[in-house]
Amino acid sequence: MFQYISKHYHRLSEKQKGGLAIFAICLFAFLLLLPQLISGGSIAGSDFLFHYNRFYETAEQIKTGNFSYFISLYGFNGSARIVNALYGPYFAYLQGAILLLSKTWYTYQLVSRFLIASLAGLSMYRLLRFIPVKRRTSLAIALLFMTTFSIQYWTFRQGFNAWGAAFMPWCLIPAIDFLKTGRVKIIRLAVAVAIMTQVHMLSTLMLVLMYIPFYLYGFIKSQHKLEVFLKGTAAALLCLLLTANVWLAILQVGSGNELVQPFINSKLYIMTVNQRSIEWLITPYPLVAIVLYVLYFSFRHWRHYDKLLRTATTTFFIFLVLSTSIFPWYQVNKLKLNLVNLIQFPFRFFIPTTVLLLLVLALVIERYLDVKYSKWVAATLLAVNIIGFAQISYRSTLKLWDYHNAAPIKNATHQFVLGSDSDIRKSFHSQDLSRLLSLAIKSTPDYLPAQKGNKENKYVLYEYYVLSNDNHFEESQKGDKLTVTWTGDKAGRVSLPITKYKDTQLILNGQKLTEFDYTQTGIGTISVNQKVGKNTLVVSYRVSWFKYVLIGNALAWLATLATWLYAGFKRKKQI
Repeated sequence: MFQYISKHYHRLSEKQKGGLAIFAICLFAFLLLLPQLISGGSIAGSDFLFHYNRFYETAEQIKTGNFSYFISLYGFNGSARIVNALYGPYFAYLQGAILLLSKTWYTYQLVSRFLIASLAGLSMYRLLRFIPVKRRTSLAIALLFMTTFSIQYWTFRQGFNAWGAAFMPWCLIPAIDFLKTGRVKIIRLAVAVAIMTQVHMLSTLMLVLMYIPFYLYGFIKSQHKLEVFLKGTAAALLCLLLTANVWLAILQVGSGNELVQPFINSKLYIMTVNQRSIEWLITPYPLVAIVLYVLYFSFRHWRHYDKLLRTATTTFFIFLVLSTSIFPWYQVNKLKLNLVNLIQFPFRFFIPTTVLLLLVLALVIERYLDVKYSKWVAATLLAVNIIGFAQISYRSTLKLWDYHNAAPIKNATHQFVLGSDSDIRKSFHSQDLSRLLSLAIKSTPDYLPAQKGNKENKYVLYEYYVLSNDNHFEESQKGDKLTVTWTGDKAGRVSLPITKYKDTQLILNGQKLTEFDYTQTGIGTISVNQKVGKNTLVVSYRVSWFKYVLIGNALAWLATLATWLYAGFKRKKQI
């Protein structure tokens, strides 16, 4: 049978073989969904409420045509807080479109899991084929990448770093290309960083850190340093143009407000892959053996490595150390550096570690092992992928058993379940997407406008002023405005679950409010003077110049992609 398959496979054209590899990756992504497809259950991880609110917001904006780039009109309890503008805005709208097409949260989980796994596999496969590595090895390692916790982080915890991980191998191609050719491809480099920025900002930081050893080594060895510098600068400027909607929004909101930063981890040294986050290192189980083998092989054969293997191995080792408690995180934690606070969890360094590890493994197999031990290599990679598939399927099955036989969503610190287990299960399958988000709530205060110097617990403040304070207010949306109505039984101050940033405009009962007409809490929610009877507050965010930023950014993307496609078409025509 294998001889028959092999005989017919060799008759295929290169294009057909590539199509077969893509089909295999997508099929493997589908097979990973089988436990969830069979059970009909969902997996609610620690970050699902934050991201599901983000995507519900963009889905409803697309559905209704009420677009608000900055403040939330639908998600996050209709509190008018700013999240998506500061957190991968374009990708959030893409996820919203996927959610809208999926119709239910259960279907969205399946679709998003399939997409991220397929994207990860195709991304790794493209990187390895670019080097080039044999198609068989490239495919096997692409499938292995799909089963790592770097990608399955989205399945089990809805951690958004996983989406950055899926793009990372593809985004590493410009660095590999520079090391091979000594030339900077302006558009390729700029687009790689820009796409990652539109997806996940922290992953962009990781990507740039990955780039440094490759570009530094290439620059030192280059005979055309001035050209490299000028083209590198041009790529950076083009990237800034392609990401203007992100960094200008961050500057605009951040310059006028004291934003609440994401959770600051005071115990960095514990959240490493060799301590409390060991699942990163043992998903799949053979991954830890691969790490040890690559370290051993590199130590033994370093003198035979070429510049690509040396650079990739060195970079892999640096990130590996950063992801473990070998790095002095305890001492670094005491310095209270903003950049360290941004990282939050050292296990995040294991995402680039995983990408680089598999890159080095592919190169070692291609240049050393596959020459003498081809059948053994193929059998080992097959066994590793079978173990990875079995491990992910088993873990998914356990999570889905909990969904059906225990609490689908558990009460936890700053997370509250307001409905019965039966109601929660039904809400995952309901076409009313707001139902799930009303039955399970979480007090994540990221990017709220805090009062300067306020030391109160922002999670507790959010629970009191927003989550527990929205029962007697009605909200409606029109255009980019959020309208809040309520009935006052007496004149005087009333606390509203509405967030006020510097450029948020408030119109109460037809009158525009000034800073003397309201007071704010430690997380930026407001108190206003109500009248007896019906009260109406219209909330909007006014930055008139930002629409030109969005138009310019869209035109920049269109022009860049058109130029890239034209250059590719011209190159193929010449060939």
